[in-house]
Amino acid sequence: MRRATSMEYDKLYDKLSKYVAQMNFRFMDLCVKAEPGALLNVQAFIEAEFLKLEDCAKIAKPDDFHFMLIPQYDEDLVPIQKAVLYVHPEFKMKVDTLQVDTVDEDGETENHDVKYLHVTMPEVDDDRYDVLKNAAKVIYEECKAFMENANNSSKAKFAALAPGETPDDLDKLDKALKRLNKDWDTQRDNLYEKKLKEIEDAHDKWLFERNERNKLRQEEEAARNEDAIRSMRLGADE
Repeated sequence: MRRATSMEYDKLYDKLSKYVAQMNFRFMDLCVKAEPGALLNVQAFIEAEFLKLEDCAKIAKPDDFHFMLIPQYDEDLVPIQKAVLYVHPEFKMKVDTLQVDTVDEDGETENHDVKYLHVTMPEVDDDRYDVLKNAAKVIYEECKAFMENANNSSKAKFAALAPGETPDDLDKLDKALKRLNKDWDTQRDNLYEKKLKEIEDAHDKWLFERNERNKLRQEEEAARNEDAIRSMRLGADE
């Protein structure tokens, strides 16, 4: 296979991989779970310059739905909070305190209260469920269109290069292109299905918790009604 043909194949590979990677990054920005990748665009304005979040805070993930953002310096807490709010206004945030033990020069252990930002992913209620599913579909369809355009462009270039190739090399190229597209189509579709399942699971979680809250409220209301009826009977007996 000639160099020009091989180079065109490599260009197509790079384009397809880039489009799928971009789609996955955009999926992470549709925050259902606490995805560290969703914080990559967060930049805090500190000491007259914009700093990436990882350069001014430690990022911890205690579970799938929360971040702990621990600033290197206490005075950076507010700029970090503003930066996160700017990129992800849907996040729920509160300032909390963490107790940290340090050892001084004499080997004595000291306990310090360190303020940090406790970030909670928003619940996937009915409204957000629809928004997330629609957004995921748009992102998926855009990626699919970009990949199809890349293939169509490459087909024209491969056709122009074909006269210089042997039938055996053209057959190898055809098989390689089919494998290439199958692999990246599969990765793209799997990422989309994974995101949809993540959204579905989070919505089911919200529905379950809402039903549990309603059930508890109904039980408490029934108990209050029983107490009221009992009080009325006691009053009547007297």
